[in-house]
Amino acid sequence: MIRSFKGRMALLAALGFAGAAGCDWKKSSQPRPESPPLPTATFAFTDVAEAVRIGFEHTNGFDGERYRVVETVNGGVALLDQDADGLLDIYFTNGRKLEPGARPAGDALFRNGGDGSFRDVTADSGLGDDLMSLGCAVADVDGNGFPDIHVTNDGPDRLYRNDGHGKFTDIAADVGIAGEGMKSGSAFLDMDADGDLDLYVAGYVIDTTRHEPCRVRTTPGYCPPRNYPAAPHRLYENREGRFVDVSEASGIRAAGEGRGLGVIAADFNDDGHADIYVANDTTANFMFLGDGKGRFVEVGALNGTGYGDQGQELGSMGLAAEDYDGDGRLDLCVTNYADEIDNLYRSTGPEQFVEMARHAGVAAGSIPDVAWGVGLFDFDGDGWRDLFIANGHLNPHTALMIESTSYAQPKRIFRNTGKGGFERISCGPHTDAPRVSRGAAFGDIDNDGDVDVVVVEANGRPELLRNDAPDASWCLVALVGAGKNRDAVGARVKLTAGGRTQMAERRSSGSYLSTNDPRLHFGLGSASSIDLMEVRWPSGRKETHEGLPVRKLIRITEGQAAHEILEPKRVPGL
Repeated sequence: MIRSFKGRMALLAALGFAGAAGCDWKKSSQPRPESPPLPTATFAFTDVAEAVRIGFEHTNGFDGERYRVVETVNGGVALLDQDADGLLDIYFTNGRKLEPGARPAGDALFRNGGDGSFRDVTADSGLGDDLMSLGCAVADVDGNGFPDIHVTNDGPDRLYRNDGHGKFTDIAADVGIAGEGMKSGSAFLDMDADGDLDLYVAGYVIDTTRHEPCRVRTTPGYCPPRNYPAAPHRLYENREGRFVDVSEASGIRAAGEGRGLGVIAADFNDDGHADIYVANDTTANFMFLGDGKGRFVEVGALNGTGYGDQGQELGSMGLAAEDYDGDGRLDLCVTNYADEIDNLYRSTGPEQFVEMARHAGVAAGSIPDVAWGVGLFDFDGDGWRDLFIANGHLNPHTALMIESTSYAQPKRIFRNTGKGGFERISCGPHTDAPRVSRGAAFGDIDNDGDVDVVVVEANGRPELLRNDAPDASWCLVALVGAGKNRDAVGARVKLTAGGRTQMAERRSSGSYLSTNDPRLHFGLGSASSIDLMEVRWPSGRKETHEGLPVRKLIRITEGQAAHEILEPKRVPGL
């Protein structure tokens, strides 16, 4: 979350962190300069959370007296079809006040009724963890056709097994992944190509302080992450439903310490094997390349993705990995703390990346902001992936510390120009308005063919940002894998339509401590049909499908030559 240049502690203090507990830093600052009006997008986002009856309220744990680092980083959200009815439901992780006797807040599950409203079904579902929860990852771990939920906590984690009847059972302790300490992001992946799903869990910090606030210009605030030892990261191998810690044997522990936050599993070098990227806070980021046999090598320091554009360690949080420039390779966006631009790493070869944020135009406006949830999705349906970043500072009294920033901050949205760059745009008052955002999840919640966004707000109510995009062609792709990896986590789809080829992967987590729509979304512009769809399954099997229609949900099952063409269930009134 903060810069790590040696000898820059005064700058850290001015941005909301002091160098040591109890220090009183005095730093003059200038007001935030006025920015010229942004170009108006052809699409807009409208917050309909209240209208559709999402009554969740996030609690980060802040009590106005103690300043515990876990309070600054919690707040994830997952989009999942927990009851397999064709509609996306919403799961929120929640914090809690940590003092003795405080009433737990509890995580929450909201079921999509298909009529333009959501219903809180937490109590009946067996969810509602009342620990200090941070993030979530979603996948069908046992292969029964229903998604399970992994929740990271400051304390024992949860693995909620979905029985398919609206009920979940926590089996984390039984299968060996409950753990202790403060964990953050997690991701399911098939690390050894054996057909079942393994699990990476990032540790954040070991909190051993008395939580005395650090002070900036006499104002109390949170101390920097460097005041806390890094917590260990863990990789668990799935062995017949039991998870075994293979952190040492797999090679991930050799990377050293990292204060982990966001985690994403993807095939970054296009060799057909699962890799892992971890956004670390004030330590170098990790990129672990896998060999498909359960071994990983950390290459972030070598391939350009471990550090910022000036070779510095950054305060990294959120992650998005997609092909933004249409060259068939996965690129990577990493969100960072204030006074640090967000990174856009463009892939230039199997294992090499070049930092392009300034050149591509996505550094604009990022310096005052603390950036969290992030998505590279085609919001206007033109076939090019746009960029959405949710922002919000972590010190409630930020404006008293430095006038050039604020606690609540607007979101930043960039339109992909189709020429290797982006243009920052305004998507209406609901995204321009300052909020204190954390996790964000992206998906077609109303099944109308465009991508909507759910954003967690620290100590507030979430936003459900309905995308009111212009009419364009699209398709949704649902994948069904063979064997225990029924969700086909790790599969890659290439689609050719309208003279262009696009690519996307099926993942179990992303953004910031969150999980996106399990279906893959493709904007197709004016295309009237899909010429070719190629699927590379995690097993290595490759299959092709030709002459597919647009504006449909296409379900493809591994090993079956035929595909299903479905009409998504439209959600009226949303």
